[in-house]
Amino acid sequence: MEIDFNESDLLKEVLNFKIVSRKYLEEKYGFKKLDYTIENVNDFLRENNNGIIHKSKNYLYYFGKYDEKIFKVEDRSINMKMSFRRELISLILLFRKEKLNIYQFNKQINRTQENTRNIQNDLKQILKNFNIKYSEYMKCESVEKLFREKNYNLKELGEEYLKEALSKRLERIYLGRATYQENFYFKLLHRILEMQNIKYIKKILFSYIEEFTNIISLDEKYAMLTYLISNIKNSDIKSRFNVKRNTENEEYFLMIEKIFKKERLEVNFKFVTIFYKKLHKKRENYKKIINEINNGLTLSGTKNVKDTDADLEIRNIEKANSQDKIKIYSIAESSVNFENENLLNKQIVKQYVQQDKVPEISTLVLIDLEEKDILKNYNKIKKIFNFINIVKVEHLTDFKKIISKNSNDFEQILLVSSSKFVNVIKNFSYTPIYQFEIEKEKGALKNRVKFLKQMIYLRAMMLQYLEFKTDRRIFSRK
Repeated sequence: MEIDFNESDLLKEVLNFKIVSRKYLEEKYGFKKLDYTIENVNDFLRENNNGIIHKSKNYLYYFGKYDEKIFKVEDRSINMKMSFRRELISLILLFRKEKLNIYQFNKQINRTQENTRNIQNDLKQILKNFNIKYSEYMKCESVEKLFREKNYNLKELGEEYLKEALSKRLERIYLGRATYQENFYFKLLHRILEMQNIKYIKKILFSYIEEFTNIISLDEKYAMLTYLISNIKNSDIKSRFNVKRNTENEEYFLMIEKIFKKERLEVNFKFVTIFYKKLHKKRENYKKIINEINNGLTLSGTKNVKDTDADLEIRNIEKANSQDKIKIYSIAESSVNFENENLLNKQIVKQYVQQDKVPEISTLVLIDLEEKDILKNYNKIKKIFNFINIVKVEHLTDFKKIISKNSNDFEQILLVSSSKFVNVIKNFSYTPIYQFEIEKEKGALKNRVKFLKQMIYLRAMMLQYLEFKTDRRIFSRK
């Protein structure tokens, strides 16, 4: 028995993180019939003697270990599910100047003529997300103009979507041997983007970034890769200066020459200049900040790093008023549906709870942010995630990517990242990982609401996992 491309995504997510929100998976990967998918994946796990994924109303969870050997998606009869099709159609919509040719696309994905209606429906739903009618799209002479009329910047939309697609798919490739279905996906992606060596470009660019720049977050690395792929052929790039080749930037020019040669392109010197400035924008070294945070954790009565006297006075007043209670945020009981996306600020309530009533879970915090974002977000985490006991903070770049043993120092890992897809960790232990995504929302109020909501969901998930562990039954293997 084999699993398809989409089911492999789900399986790796659950096996690596140990507990995942149903709603999160449905939104992230586009699963519509999640229970059916889980049953199919569980049949596959039973066949490979790997236990099963358990499910509750809101969560999927797994008590076994990540086993790389089970990811053998070799079936050449590709199950082109809706999420797979729509990802490729979205890229065509955002990157190709001409409109989608349904017949040609159907032929590229090796489907029968009867499948054209599915593709048409996919396109309609994607356009609907941008408030564009299918009839408007079919009549328009310029896709870029149509998006502009709807107040969208097509170039920005395309680069953001491509960044997510690349970070979702490329890290999977390097977690193990590429499958036939993954290679098929990249074959189509090369056609859409008119690039032939995306995996090669990623490999040498990331190697250069790690050795010669201070870029450290996955999100920023993929932003650089996306910019390169999207603009390497752009003849409209304007720059008043050119970077002169010298001993200091020799490695940069060698990397660029390899890429242009591999793609059989003439060197675009305007692009070369702009891209060099992007890669080498001034960034401070992050290690000093991480060391300051960890030094602070060793002190009794740890306070937030770089707290002002006013901050300390406010917290002392809060502590006195709370009478040895700690502040906990939750969703108001008036909220009918806990998973409702349209929660208003007033539905997030603050209450004070006796400190001994709140289990403090020993936690390793992994940071996947650029230097300028580390401190402010850590201080938010420290203040609002007051139900966890942070034992250590590490940056993802320094963290051993393979977790092979359970640690006696921490019960769980909280991964704080600006990237939606963090697929670089192989979790061979029983330790659960929780990802907190730092979202870029405009406005302080929106940022606070998003931050609190995500924290509340993660807190519920952490407590639920502890309960699952306590009440765990022995499931017989079939």
